[in-house]
Parts: sequence; C-alpha cells; structure tokens
Amino acid sequence: MTQAIVDVIIIGGGPAGLYAAFYAGLRDLTVTVLEAQDELGGKINFYPEKFVWDVGALPATRGIDVRTNLIQQAQTFQANFYTSSKAVEITKEDNIFYVEDEQGRIHPGRTVLFAIGGGIVSPKKLTVPIDIAVQDHVYYAFPDYRILKDTHMIVSGGGDGAVDYANECLKFTDTVSIIYRGDKLKAHEASITSFKENGGKVILASDIRAIRQSPDKRMELLLDDHTTLTADHLLVQHGHDRDSSFLDKLAFEFNREQDFYLACEEPTITNVPGCFAAGDIQFSKGKVYLLAGAFQEAALSVNQIKQYLDPESFGHGMVSSHNEKFDDFNQTLIEQMDDAN
Repeated sequence: MTQAIVDVIIIGGGPAGLYAAFYAGLRDLTVTVLEAQDELGGKINFYPEKFVWDVGALPATRGIDVRTNLIQQAQTFQANFYTSSKAVEITKEDNIFYVEDEQGRIHPGRTVLFAIGGGIVSPKKLTVPIDIAVQDHVYYAFPDYRILKDTHMIVSGGGDGAVDYANECLKFTDTVSIIYRGDKLKAHEASITSFKENGGKVILASDIRAIRQSPDKRMELLLDDHTTLTADHLLVQHGHDRDSSFLDKLAFEFNREQDFYLACEEPTITNVPGCFAAGDIQFSKGKVYLLAGAFQEAALSVNQIKQYLDPESFGHGMVSSHNEKFDDFNQTLIEQMDDAN
C-alpha cells in the first residue's frame, strides 16, 4: 500500500527525529516519521527514570517526561507517525524517494532525513522460563521508582549499567541485590564500592535458570546451583543488541565514518542529493554528542531540506516567540494559566 507523497520522510523516532518533525511543521513541510520500535523516544526509553540535565534552560527532568514532551511537541503540526515500522528499503524514481517498511507499506517523499541514532537498539532479554504470574515484575529499563519502596529488587548483570541502576534503586528501597554470572563485576570500582557501602548485596558466579512465583506470591529465581532467591522485582541489564545493517543494504553510496555513521562535509547534508542526517547517525567535524546537539542538528537539517525543495525560501524559520503559527496555541495556554489562577 502506497501512502501520500510528503516533503520529508524521517527515519527514526528518537529525539532528533521527533524535534525534526516539529520543526518541519514550523516550516510548512509535510512529514512522515517511521520508527522501528513499538514506541517513540529512541534511547530515552532506556532510562525513563534517570534525570536529564544537558538541555539548556530545562531543569533536571526524568527521561520519561522528556520523551512525553518531545512526542507532544512533534505532534503539533499533524505529522504522520508509524511505529513498529522498520524501514527496509529505499529506492528513488523521478526525484521521489520510496521508503518501504517491514509492514509492506510504501512511503513516498521528496527527501529523506536519517535520524536512526546508532541503529536499532534492543535490550538483551532473558531466555529462561518465566512464570506468567510474575513476568510483569521483570524489567529491562528502570521501572517507576514508586513501586520500589519497601521491596527487594534484584539487578541481573555486572556492567556499568547494572551497577548504576542498582545504586539508583538504593535511593528508593533498602534491599537491593546484584546477581552476576561472572567472578567479578565489570563496572567502575567507585560505583561498586558505593553500592556495597550503602547496603547492596552482590552475588557472583550465579546465573538465573528460571523464574517462578513463590508460595507467598512474590518472585522466586532458580539459580544454576539449584539455590533460590526471593524478590519482588527483577531488573535485567545484560547489554543490548544493535541492528546497524540498514545503511549497508541500501543501493545508495553514502560516505561513511567508521563504517557506519553518515559522514557529512557540511553538517547534516549527506553526499546523496535529497538525503540528510541528524542526531547520532550524523558525523561532521566539531559534532557535539548531547541531547541538545540533536535538537540543533534537527532544526539545521530541516532548514536545509526546505531550501533543497525551495531554493528561494528563507534559510531558517521564524522564532516561536514571534511566529503567528503559535498564536492559537499561546492563547490556549494563557487561558489555561488564567483558569489555574
């Protein structure tokens, strides 16, 4: 099934892709966003309860709230969003790009913006039997901290991510254990020391073989030495699988950096006419790998797309504080503020 032609197809629904969708609407461009995962947000989905500090003028904000705000902002100008829609092929005919997703849909666009980060990243999941009665208490990203009070959390893994999250758990509950199959944790020594000094327990040379419900309706982990551990929650941090093969399969000869990143002589402009890049996938001299940097690249790429499609257009959009596009939105916000007072 072929969709309507849009001005730009954004591949990737993380921070760069979401902000680009918003800014493209600001510049009167029609947009389709394709996201391979089943939800938007990109890497932020891996640290929903961690605080984000590196966006100017934004106070320390939980990742989940940054994600929610980004999605709401991206929807301001009615872009088309498709989740669980991994892009699998791109062709070009008569100056139109045709992006096919894994559902068999064809998305035509005048330009393509790659915002695919470091590829499709998915947490490595347990492959052991898990009782359906407790599976909702097995997590692969940090859970809502409010559920941790007065519970026993077990973190499975021995790297920096596991120990970092274990230390985070100790802020909300006194009973936290790390279980790791190796003989020694691989995380930074300072993090390990902090965990132990704050009451955390470390169980080494042990591997989970099955998870079932305990007689008292909690979670019981069966270990490879035939012992068991009882807990309320399990956070699995075994690393991530990364699918970075998409660009390799395309017929276009992109200039690459380190055999993956899209190398851009001028930031966000690839060597293939009509194809642009923003966020972690984009490599250029002086690049800053920050969330705030992804927003700047998103806006820059959209401005370049606008001029690519309409060389007579302005090089940038009008700032939001003076842009009439926001008059109705601003009026609604003012009314909400008045009602609150």
